[in-house]
Amino acid sequence: MATQPAEQLIPHEIRYPKLSKASSGYLELDMFKNADLHTGYFCYNCTYFIKNGDHCAIVEDIGPDVNGKESRTIAPYGVCTLWDPNKEEAR
Repeated sequence: MATQPAEQLIPHEIRYPKLSKASSGYLELDMFKNADLHTGYFCYNCTYFIKNGDHCAIVEDIGPDVNGKESRTIAPYGVCTLWDPNKEEAR
């Protein structure tokens, strides 16, 4: 009996819920809007950040951040506790 490759055994139809901004520790840092976002722990250089439309793969777009600030996007100058470096973007 032949075995299937691992990628065929992983279910692709499962959708996991995203975390809220507050529960992920997300915070928009307005003072860094014009900063070089390639340096530092910004959403812009995180593997989960989706630049087309400013979204995150694992954090909801809409809702309050940890300080209660409401917005409808994930800011490139934001940060959260789930940050994972995108080696192609970070310097």
